[in-house]
Amino acid sequence: MTVLLLIIAPDVGRVSYLDSLNAYMERAALENGVDADILKAIAWVASRYHHRQCPSIYGSVGLMDIRDFSLPAPSLSIRVVCDGNEVILQGVKGYLASSWSASVDYAARLLSLYLEQCGGDLACALEKYGGPLFAGDVLRVYRNGLRHLIPIEPHPHVVIPRLSETSLYDADCSPQPQFEFVDAFVPADPSNYTDASRPSDYPISYVIIHTTQGSYSGAISWFQNPDANVSAHYVIRSSDGESTQMVCHNDIAWHAGNWDYNTWSVGIEHEGYVEENGWYTDSLYASSARIAAALSRVYGFAADRSHIIGHYEVPGATHTDPGPFWDWPLYMAYVNGRQISDTLVDELDAGFVRFGTYDSWWFDTTGYSGHFLWTYAWTGQRDNWAVWNPILPFPGWYEVRAYIPAMDSTLSFVRYLIVGMQGTTQVWIDQEAHKGEWVVLDTVAFEAGAYGYVVLTDTTSDPSRAYQVVIFDAITFSYVGPFEGCSDRVVDDANPGWIAQGSWSLSSYSGYAGDYHYAYTYSRDSALYNPAITCPGGYHLRAWVRKSSNRTTQARYRIGTVDGDTIVFLNQYSPVMDTGWLDMGTFCLDSTSSVTLYSDAPDGDVVISDAIEFAYDSTFSCSGSVAVGEVERSLVVRPGADGSIRIISPVRRPLDVRIFDVEGRAILERRMMLHPGENLLVLRLRSGVYILRLDGKSYRWIVIR
Repeated sequence: MTVLLLIIAPDVGRVSYLDSLNAYMERAALENGVDADILKAIAWVASRYHHRQCPSIYGSVGLMDIRDFSLPAPSLSIRVVCDGNEVILQGVKGYLASSWSASVDYAARLLSLYLEQCGGDLACALEKYGGPLFAGDVLRVYRNGLRHLIPIEPHPHVVIPRLSETSLYDADCSPQPQFEFVDAFVPADPSNYTDASRPSDYPISYVIIHTTQGSYSGAISWFQNPDANVSAHYVIRSSDGESTQMVCHNDIAWHAGNWDYNTWSVGIEHEGYVEENGWYTDSLYASSARIAAALSRVYGFAADRSHIIGHYEVPGATHTDPGPFWDWPLYMAYVNGRQISDTLVDELDAGFVRFGTYDSWWFDTTGYSGHFLWTYAWTGQRDNWAVWNPILPFPGWYEVRAYIPAMDSTLSFVRYLIVGMQGTTQVWIDQEAHKGEWVVLDTVAFEAGAYGYVVLTDTTSDPSRAYQVVIFDAITFSYVGPFEGCSDRVVDDANPGWIAQGSWSLSSYSGYAGDYHYAYTYSRDSALYNPAITCPGGYHLRAWVRKSSNRTTQARYRIGTVDGDTIVFLNQYSPVMDTGWLDMGTFCLDSTSSVTLYSDAPDGDVVISDAIEFAYDSTFSCSGSVAVGEVERSLVVRPGADGSIRIISPVRRPLDVRIFDVEGRAILERRMMLHPGENLLVLRLRSGVYILRLDGKSYRWIVIR
């Protein structure tokens, strides 16, 4: 597997191509009077910037997902091989398939025409281009922006319109999805599936995994086309895992290419292309796996690889989907529930999260637990990185170790960041020198719970190691012993103590520990810093800010102290780049204390959210009695992957539980009796961040994934 992945991995030529494509799109947009970011968003949604000569399942060709061939254009005839068969593309289709530049030029002209027909209404023009679902996907990328070699600036004021009500085909199940966590129900045309009464007439025993060979919106539209003669029960979107049901479970979708397997299975289509890496995101895996796991429980078949299979595994299949880029070990880990560990976090566990561009992530089926992830090292800006976030049972010192698999390829010299109670520690490791070994990174002080973590980036300080492999595998946190006294701590942006509300964007410039976030001053966003103080007393606060000329002079921070809230304004403006710490003052803090930064400001364009340092000051006198509550010392709280909360108590005792969302709205109040050991609090919380208050005394921040 390693050799195969190295052969098909992207090279420097891909980077050069994307640079050329970016420049060409800028020029085509200018010549046709359209927004370049819209052209880029269309290409990203349609093809992830891959130019294809083979038509998609619904007939579109080229880089830009062209479906309307009515504009005048040169006529060409070209021969291409698609799925092993020779196909002749003629006329405008042949021209569009001939080069990516032809596709971009034609798309820019088409978009300009649609904008003219729609009186400048962008949503209307995009709906003409690819339909309402396609328009929504493109506008979502346009609004949020994209951090990529082809960058798309965020346009936060763009409104994604609600889809207009359309007539639905008759369906013999509810017009709502059969699972409440599925996002939408859009019935396929009745001519594309068979009415049935499963499981009474046919048992449901399989889930079959497919790849759309097209976009999410295009697949949905195709299954609604009465000429398609094909359908699936579900379609999953790549970017965020949005799911649409199209055929009821009791009916037989036409997807397997084998009638018996059609009758026995539920088909799930996943947006993407078999021959391209990058479409199968963690969000897509998680959404699909939740459906597969629910189907196995409802219909009583095992959630294993004998019953959850790829299209290529169907007897007599002529298809290869989902292909070599489908990560089966990771997908099955999602199906069976990614576990949370207090000592070891593997890349298949719930405590591991990866970031960056998915077309630069690869996997192998060796390493710890038979799986690891890898990417390439760079000497410049960080592109891909990952976080290991354990839920530790005790406060104290932990030895942190990383496993480096014995990969055949040369490995790189890379940087691990360990974030604990005393701030961030950087450790550079030569992975080449530790193949097949556990290597000690450092011994670090952590709090109990999910407040500490390890980050590995694709950055190398050795230019000779650029383009070499960076390995992401298991990390252990071994308890060494307790620590004494009070210590300093730093809460950086994007770590578990930093909780963003609204549209905070990641900057490409460097900040504390590598990056920072920003929000526009006209927005009403906020970012909360939770230092999880376990030693109440005086703390001197400083904020790390990269100053510049577009910053506000009045960034507003609200500091929650023992004596109430205090408002502090900091000047983030400077006519030149000026990075460093800004003093905020010394305050009395306890376990309930936090700092909130607001983006609205009377001047400047942006507000910067980066690290805040909480430095313990034993000389500062705090009036009154400040003590850690007995609840804080005795209970261990662990959020479960299923939205539940597990509370570990050493004794039998009553407990008042209140849960709030991050905006302070009460969600749950409950009086429960704890018994010694683990106590399960069953909830139905969506993924997100919540505030847990125990016995009216102590707050804890919990994250439900």
